[in-house]
Amino acid sequence: MKSTNAAHREVIHHWFGWVTVPGHGPAWARGHVTVPLCAPREQACRLIVAWLRGRGCAVPADLSQVITLLPGQITPVPPADDTTPRSV
Repeated sequence: MKSTNAAHREVIHHWFGWVTVPGHGPAWARGHVTVPLCAPREQACRLIVAWLRGRGCAVPADLSQVITLLPGQITPVPPADDTTPRSV
């Protein structure tokens, strides 16, 4: 038996806000992060923090002080690789 809902679903969260870049001052940052549908909002925040810190930004412990994380959008399910012969 095959499950019909086995497709991997994801959520895209768009984010934006002012961050501090040491030696340069405030900078506007924006982007998006993709997480599994079942992932908590905190996982999206951790990914954003890691990305910002990887680029030298100073990020407060409470990311919501500087970043707005918009509600997620569920990605569409890609079509199944259906190789069933069809009559023409």
